[in-house]
Amino acid sequence: MPHLNHYNKMLIKFIIFLSLALSANQAVAENQIVGEGKWKFEFLSNGISLPTKHVANVQDYHGVAVDSKGRVYIAYYSNKQTNETRTVARFNYTPDDKAPFTFDRFLGDLSWVDDRIHGLNIIMNNKGEERLLLVYNKNKVILCDLDGRVDVDDSWIIKHSVFGKATDGNRSPLSKHIGVFDGYNSNILHEMHLHDGTRTGLKHGGKGAGFDQTSTAHGIGVDLQGRYVVADRGNKRLVWQNPSFEPIRSKEDGNKQLQLATPGLEVCNVSFSADGSAVLPALNARIGFLKKSSDTECGYEMDGFISMPPELVERGYDGIHDVNFSIDKKYLIVAVWQRNKKTLPRLFALRRITK
Repeated sequence: MPHLNHYNKMLIKFIIFLSLALSANQAVAENQIVGEGKWKFEFLSNGISLPTKHVANVQDYHGVAVDSKGRVYIAYYSNKQTNETRTVARFNYTPDDKAPFTFDRFLGDLSWVDDRIHGLNIIMNNKGEERLLLVYNKNKVILCDLDGRVDVDDSWIIKHSVFGKATDGNRSPLSKHIGVFDGYNSNILHEMHLHDGTRTGLKHGGKGAGFDQTSTAHGIGVDLQGRYVVADRGNKRLVWQNPSFEPIRSKEDGNKQLQLATPGLEVCNVSFSADGSAVLPALNARIGFLKKSSDTECGYEMDGFISMPPELVERGYDGIHDVNFSIDKKYLIVAVWQRNKKTLPRLFALRRITK
């Protein structure tokens, strides 16, 4: 049947054409330059990735944390779960390799996957040991060591009904307790004991745009002075708290909390580096930067931002939920929330281009 042979040849040609087109598209993406000047990066779609069989079921990448050894931790949520599904992955960092972030291991077990994880930070206990703090949208909070163990000192899994929809938590080296925000609901921060996660009864804040108020307290970082910096996403600003989680009052305007506007950025979090700079993930396909400043009351000022190019936004690189620098600031590791259901959630790296 000659017509079938003709059809098969045409089909093969189409498949080859499509493969070449997709390869070309990937090549363009891999060579894409994002940003300019001091914030100029090379886009690496495969710079960091979960093992292949786990990628397909991921609905959202939510958190990025970096430990003192340079290892990277990624928190994510899978909408289709199996007995092998996990929620936190650790990656080793080798900056001079073609693939700078290589998968090391998963942390935790299947019991960690029963809800959507939202916040991920590394804190210190009173012995100077690093701990991973995981905050889930509902009422679960986990504190574990860097191998995912919850059977060592200052580690636990706990649930608190006060959290309607929690967002993030942190602990300053100058604080006694851990603070966790109910950021999608009441916008109240609850203090929890470090050693067992029980509530202290102390709470702060509320919903709004005034003093000691936030509108979606989405993320909480710690600056070099040990103060808390809250990503007040709904009000497009950062607000400062002291190590006791109390709002710091502005000396320039006593009716206002110490704050910094983030115009044009739907800021989700703030992560500080040892040099005092900070990076700000923004859901509207942008990444902002802070630098230390003597010209502002808070001690920091905006240091520009980068926007994801339209061709990458169309492919799903848009809802930037969390971002962190590698330990040497050569790369940005970026976690993307699935903002557009027609595209896949994304996890990628940006390699900084320096002169």
